[in-house]
Amino acid sequence: MDYIFVLRGQLAALCCRGLHYVVLCLRRMHNDSDTISSSMRVFSALFILLTAVSNLAAEVYPLTLYRSYGDMQALPGLLIGKINTKGTDNAQPPRQILGYDIRMSIVSASIDNAAKVYPGMKVFVIKRERDHIKSKAALIIAEGEIDSISDTVFSGRVAKIKGQFSMVSRQYFIAVAEPGRSREGDRKDAETYLLEAERHRHENDLARSAQKLQHARELEPNNPLINLRYAQLALKNGAEEKARAALKKAFGDRRRLEDVNDYLILGALYLRSQVTALPSQNKDVLKTATLLLSQMRQFEKDLGQFGKDLTPPKASSFRYKHSRFTADYHLNYGILLRAVAATLREYNPAAISKMLEYAERDALYAPIETRVGRERVLALPRKQWDRAYTDAAITHFELALKKDRHSEAAYELIDLCDSLWEGSDNNRRALLKEMIERHAPAYLEAPHEDQRMSRVRRVLNKVNQA
Repeated sequence: MDYIFVLRGQLAALCCRGLHYVVLCLRRMHNDSDTISSSMRVFSALFILLTAVSNLAAEVYPLTLYRSYGDMQALPGLLIGKINTKGTDNAQPPRQILGYDIRMSIVSASIDNAAKVYPGMKVFVIKRERDHIKSKAALIIAEGEIDSISDTVFSGRVAKIKGQFSMVSRQYFIAVAEPGRSREGDRKDAETYLLEAERHRHENDLARSAQKLQHARELEPNNPLINLRYAQLALKNGAEEKARAALKKAFGDRRRLEDVNDYLILGALYLRSQVTALPSQNKDVLKTATLLLSQMRQFEKDLGQFGKDLTPPKASSFRYKHSRFTADYHLNYGILLRAVAATLREYNPAAISKMLEYAERDALYAPIETRVGRERVLALPRKQWDRAYTDAAITHFELALKKDRHSEAAYELIDLCDSLWEGSDNNRRALLKEMIERHAPAYLEAPHEDQRMSRVRRVLNKVNQA
């Protein structure tokens, strides 16, 4: 915290300089006849002094946080900023900006340049106590999450914070939990442990890599990159449950990732972990699947934060040729859509409407990409139901095979076509036969499970004899 004392020294020197200048101006006003110019000097000196005092209030320094007056467990924290006195939008009333309007629940705060903040970071709205200068104690009034950060000309760095702020006042400050230290007692940060874990992983020393990652998680438990690396290592060791829990935490904070490749890997692994854990009951499958569909649709939209060129294009033909996602992502997305289609065949629309809530029905009825013949279009599943989700699953299986021609998506596609064979007309069967004959030989070229390869051979013989 050396920079804190440097900042205090500079501000103290600036305050002394301003006071000295005020005294000189007052003496000159006493001896000078030009009172207007002297008054201007005084006003400018007072402006410098007030600026210094305001900067002193926004200083970053450690403090002790309490959730209530009788709280015996203190939380170490850092003061990083102060709630804006005017807000960022003059067109809105101050009370609305401060979050008293429950429709917004947003407060704007000035953040010190020395504070390390990022979108999605958890922050506290605090009230400094009377003996704050002596004990550095503060009371937590509300909790929130940073939604966005911007640099302004007059207010400096400004953050918009989401939360419930019914008790927030303009005199309150913003603080964050102070990063802890490792149990080894050294001063290494989480990034150092992450780099050491990567080095041990490349050396194939998985035990030491897991140890370093555990230290990094103790320091920053909500860091998505650390949780992603921990999940990858857990999957390599066969710890599915640990990997699923780490991926869930990383997926919730995915907006903090800086590398687009890590973002895509996280999406594929999270989708796979959720698809493999789908419940067995049809009602539970439908509820879980609609929630997962909403999450993955938002995941694809958020890809645009890495650049406009990464936003999924609207043209289906262009999107089909230039998919940014991995083969494993499309494979598991197709398995999810196939599970939804199988569940929809078990219920009529009236029963499903009673089974699902409004938000779940809205996710189920959202337009999805389907295959009609050789063209890919956007179709509403409320009009075709399971047919729409089946065609969408075929689309994702083919996207996975575009990425990797020996992917297990070929088996899933052939198995799906075989299940659709009996209830299809001649035109539909011709399309299914064409897909089976196109993908079965490539699947049989590479080594796979014996049972799967035998099934593919039986299906291929079946359609050839038809």
